[in-house]
Amino acid sequence: MLIRPADRSDLHNVYLLWSELMDEHAPYHPIFGYHRMAQVESKQVLLNRMQEPCTRFFVAETPAGLAGLLIAIYQIGNNAMHYKRRGYIAETLVRPAFRGQGIGRELFLAAKSWLLAAGADHLELQVAVTNEGAQRFWAAMGFAPTTYHLVHPLVPPPAPDEWPS
Repeated sequence: MLIRPADRSDLHNVYLLWSELMDEHAPYHPIFGYHRMAQVESKQVLLNRMQEPCTRFFVAETPAGLAGLLIAIYQIGNNAMHYKRRGYIAETLVRPAFRGQGIGRELFLAAKSWLLAAGADHLELQVAVTNEGAQRFWAAMGFAPTTYHLVHPLVPPPAPDEWPS
């Protein structure tokens, strides 16, 4: 297994991992819904994010293909705060067939190393409230809850196959 930064040639497989993550999270809350027919648009958003200088997409490559994805973002915040250089762990997925093999930990360590080198003084992430497995994983990586991230949808979610008007 090789942990490496993704590049443009990985876009389709990164999109497949991202879609798998959204599908896995769909039962947790409608906020994870996406338009499955919007593959071109979703790939463009992922490519734009991949090209941001303060964002890295890390992938776990195996002989069977990509087994995992972790997106890390470096952000500088308010100078008045003790911790102002945030490393944010965004979308993270290890495919079910590869879980329990240390791939998530290796993806995290690669991202943490990059974020430390970029200047991060702390790391943050969000975990779905009902995703107990992810909560246990991130706690094992040293994370602890500090706040609740609350969501209040103002309109009902569209069906997965509906395209926005």
